Amino acid sequence: MNQNFGKRVRSLRLSRHWSQQELSMRCGISTPHISSIERDKRHPSLEYAQRIATALGVPLSSLCDERTEFQAPKMRNSPDELPLYLQNFILNESAFPYLEAAQRMSTLPEEEASFLTKLIELLAHRDHLLAGYQPDSRVL
Repeated sequence: MNQNFGKRVRSLRLSRHWSQQELSMRCGISTPHISSIERDKRHPSLEYAQRIATALGVPLSSLCDERTEFQAPKMRNSPDELPLYLQNFILNESAFPYLEAAQRMSTLPEEEASFLTKLIELLAHRDHLLAGYQPDSRVL
């Protein structure tokens, strides 16, 4: 991996005015891992490098080859718009499996993602209803 990969990630992230947490949420990689990559303490796997490039909206080659110039497209939906408890969740290392699942889901075709979203909402609603359900002990 190019020694400047982390610096290019950091530069592009900062040019977007994104925090490491925002990049973390967008690519499904934990915030501490993003920090290590930016400081060149860790080198990302090919999969992680591709996730970062996709989240930043640039081709992977533009992060690996310092001769490549790029203009990233505008992005939307900042995690700063999320409730504080979700922002804190993103900061937590244990959030990694959920961030990874969200990243994978974001790459699905819209119809499949919509179906999964509805399914998750139904399951969450069912669990909420069941949590409030108290069987009548007189019946037993």
